Amino acid sequence: MIAGNHDLSLDRDFVFAHREKDPQRRQPSGLSGEEADARVNAARDLWTSPSGRAKMEGVTYLDEGVHQISLPNGAVANIYASPYTPEFWDWAFPYQLDEDRFNGPGTCLSDATSIAPYPMPTRSKVRNPIDIVMTHGPPWMRLDPTARVEAVGCPHLLRALMRTRPALCCFGHIHEGWGAERLTWADDAENLPAKACSIAEWKQGAWKEGVEGVSPVQTDMDAAKDNRAVFVDVSEKSGDAIQPGKETLFVNAAIMDISYRPVNAPWVVDIDLPRKEGALL
Repeated sequence: MIAGNHDLSLDRDFVFAHREKDPQRRQPSGLSGEEADARVNAARDLWTSPSGRAKMEGVTYLDEGVHQISLPNGAVANIYASPYTPEFWDWAFPYQLDEDRFNGPGTCLSDATSIAPYPMPTRSKVRNPIDIVMTHGPPWMRLDPTARVEAVGCPHLLRALMRTRPALCCFGHIHEGWGAERLTWADDAENLPAKACSIAEWKQGAWKEGVEGVSPVQTDMDAAKDNRAVFVDVSEKSGDAIQPGKETLFVNAAIMDISYRPVNAPWVVDIDLPRKEGALL
């Protein structure tokens, strides 16, 4: 699991910046530096301590960056995770709209400032390409509509995904965008982020040069209700497997609807993963 904008106590910068004003109670919190540090450590211990509930239940908390998770069957999941989303009111893990959290200086948009401590790796330049990208918020124009705006996703994240092209990209945050779609990247998608382009130009359609096509994943809502989940199989056994580096399955898995009712079905996705060296699957 990863954190998100509501997980205030897991964002050290947020806690320290709000020591004189508790955003939950709208009054001074009066926390000292030591008390603020203790609050963050206590929140993290719930997820990361060897004796904490999450560890006991087999839940792995992922900080921002690249992680390699070894699975019991000998497979390996190479995951890029980030809890950060564009600033929206006063929540945790924010960045400004002209700040790029996912691309380095050579690949970010021309009028954006790269603040990426862990840039998303370019697929062709790493030994172990990223299989899964987990972010709290969506990329630009990917399952990111609200009731008032057509798209609120991050343009910088979409640009980074063109370089990384994982098998699966999952997120939430925008409740109205619940659903899944299968995207086919253009042959030259990896090189597009190296071309100069402003944020406005990118959002107005320059990104389309990197996308060959998109098809929504059809969901049987009656079956989802009976199964308590939506099942999607994009592994080889389905006969229609995701093509590594060519296709990405995007999933907006927001459980909450627009009224904050937890009524949206979770997603269960079958994908193929690389074999750990020496392992027999």
